[in-house]
Amino acid sequence: MVLWLTPPERRDVQHRFFVGEKDIRRKGGKMDSATFNGRSSHFESSTRSLLAIEDLNVSLGGTQLLQNVSLSLKPGELVGLVGESGSGKTLTGLGIMGLLPNTATVTGTVRYDGSDLLTLDAAALRDLRGDHISMIFQEPRASLHPSRTVGRQMIDVLLAHETITRKQAQARAMELLDLVGLPNPRRTMNVYTHALSGGMCQRILIAMALLCNPRLLIADEPTTALDVTIQAQVIELLRRLAEEFDLAVLLITHNLGVVASLCSRIVTMYCGQIVNDDATDRLLTAPQHPYPAALLKASDVHLESPDDWTSIAGSPANPARPPAGCRFHPRCPYAELRCSENSPILEDAPNGGRSRCLRIDELTLDGVA
Repeated sequence: MVLWLTPPERRDVQHRFFVGEKDIRRKGGKMDSATFNGRSSHFESSTRSLLAIEDLNVSLGGTQLLQNVSLSLKPGELVGLVGESGSGKTLTGLGIMGLLPNTATVTGTVRYDGSDLLTLDAAALRDLRGDHISMIFQEPRASLHPSRTVGRQMIDVLLAHETITRKQAQARAMELLDLVGLPNPRRTMNVYTHALSGGMCQRILIAMALLCNPRLLIADEPTTALDVTIQAQVIELLRRLAEEFDLAVLLITHNLGVVASLCSRIVTMYCGQIVNDDATDRLLTAPQHPYPAALLKASDVHLESPDDWTSIAGSPANPARPPAGCRFHPRCPYAELRCSENSPILEDAPNGGRSRCLRIDELTLDGVA
């Protein structure tokens, strides 16, 4: 099945949906409410989660790298997953996609549209990837084949997932390249990736991730190594795509400035655990855990001058040898003796959201807004 997606400025043109041998025209530029991306939808209300992760645990070589990770996304929701390097962000994304090494021990549930992905076999997961869930990996050049043209790589993806002709796949690929803002899509189709800039390669990865009209997009550091201007363009592109196509986006990044400008909710990870899950506005103004509060002060979200920069004391905890009690307590300016003795649970915070802190009822933390 192929769904031709187009920006709103071109919705006056009649578009077609190919479903097997059928040719169905969209009327008035709108899809039937019972259908999304050409697939039947079980979502009668936006309150139901598209993705629901509960108590996800991942161990490699006897070391537990993720502990009781639980988070959810609704259709069309943009959620940021933040934390320092090594906190488990990318591992969580790979766990959702079923791309962890075979040697990994994985427990818990990862439900997509009600089905537990951890119970699916390899063939079912391959069918799911691309069609329903896509991932933009770090380092765009490393994710693209250097000896194949952009067009061949995109067409191969479509032919592997959809029952369409090569001509239809080529047209679909060019439409996506145009959608993500690349000039002259036909010329880009014939170019090798070494001839493209980092920003263009990132846009191509986004286009490839959207080829089969997924409902969930996992974007792992999509703005890393890009200059500020290109970062802003990529952020705006993700926002526009989410709004136009009701796309749920899990944005994995260490850049709080990026998620603050794009996401409605921010989930913070530290040493393999989720320590805070809160609305973006509330986290920026009144964080409910010392770690995201420290991240804000160490980020460029609030900087008016270089003198405002405040680093976080110490080094990130090692998940192979996590500290006793709260894993953040050795670096926390608010830690008490009990913080080194008792492990907090992720629970509802007084002002909304969830927090993993023994002192959350006592602390009033400053934000940056």
